[in-house]
Amino acid sequence: MIYMLEDDANIRNFVLYALNNSGLEAKGFERPSEFWAALKEETPSVLLLDIMLPEEDGMQVLAKLRSNPEYAGLPVIMLTAKGSDCLLYTSPSPRDRTR
Repeated sequence: MIYMLEDDANIRNFVLYALNNSGLEAKGFERPSEFWAALKEETPSVLLLDIMLPEEDGMQVLAKLRSNPEYAGLPVIMLTAKGSDCLLYTSPSPRDRTR
């Protein structure tokens, strides 16, 4: 399962459409509160995370994940689009530190 936390419905729907139609299973969330509730039910194999979000920003979400031993190893790919700029950042997982 792939989770995507993205508040822009157009981006979220496009990425989810592409993933789900490629044979992958993905769910999207508009707000961090929705993501946190879903995370209690199922841990995804990877999280696609926007940086600019309502409620709390993506960096805060990432910090909370990394500080929780249950989710510290969850791979995270951070995406954001601001104007014409686009940023892609893959967060190293604690597993990478042992390599």
